[in-house]
Amino acid sequence: MNPKKKSKELKRISRENLNGRYRLSMSVFLTVTLINLFSDLPFTYLLGNVYATKVQTVIYYIAEVLLSIVIGVLQMGLIRFHLNMARKKECRISDVFYCFMNHSNRYFGAYIIYYAISMVAKAPFLVAKNFFKLSGDTMGIAIALYAASAVLSFIVLILFPFYLYLVLSRDDLSVFACLAHALKLIRGNILRVIYINVSFIGMLVLCVLSLGIGLLWVEPYYEQTFANLFLDVTGELPAVDYAV
Repeated sequence: MNPKKKSKELKRISRENLNGRYRLSMSVFLTVTLINLFSDLPFTYLLGNVYATKVQTVIYYIAEVLLSIVIGVLQMGLIRFHLNMARKKECRISDVFYCFMNHSNRYFGAYIIYYAISMVAKAPFLVAKNFFKLSGDTMGIAIALYAASAVLSFIVLILFPFYLYLVLSRDDLSVFACLAHALKLIRGNILRVIYINVSFIGMLVLCVLSLGIGLLWVEPYYEQTFANLFLDVTGELPAVDYAV
C-alpha cells in the first residue's frame, strides 16, 4: 500500500478533481439542499403554529425522523457522486438518487443504523432541551447534559466517518460488517480526520458571513477532500503526479 498522503496533498488533489466540474458539484449540492428545504417546510410550519395540537406535534416529530432518514439516504447519493469523481469515474447529478433506485433496502438500513447512533449521541441534548432550563436550580444539570451530548457527537464524528463510504463501496460486506470495518479503518487516522475538519472551519466562517452562498464552493471541496481521504485510507486513491 502506498504511503498515506498528507491532508494538504489530498486537498490539492481534490481541487484538481473539481477543476472544470465545480458547476456540476454545485448543482448536486443545490439539489440535495433544496429537496431538504422544501420537504421540511410543511412540518416546520405545523409545529410553528401556536395552536398546534399534541397530535400535530407528534406527527411533526415522526415526520422529522422519517425525513431525516430520507435526506440522509439522499446525502449518501452525494457521497457516491464524490467517490465517483475521486475514482476518476463518470459522475452526474443523477448519482444523488442512486441509493433510492439500487438496493434501497441496504442503503436505508445503513442510514437508519447511522441515524440511531447519532441520536444516542444527541439524547442528552434532547433531554436537557425538553426537561431542564439554563437557569435556576437545573442549570448545572442542563449544562452537563449539553456538554455530554457535544462530547458524544464528537466521538461519533471521529469514529464513524468512513461508515457510509464503506456501505457505498463494499457490496460484499453487510451494513453491520461495514460498521465494524469502519472502526478498523479509523485506527491511525483519527488525527487526519480531525485535522481535515478543523482545516475547513475558517472557510465555514466565511460561508456564514456570506449568508451561506460560500457553501456552493466550500461544500463540494470538503466532500471531495473527504472522498479522497477515504480512498487514501483504503489504498484506492488513483495515482497522480502533480507538480508541487
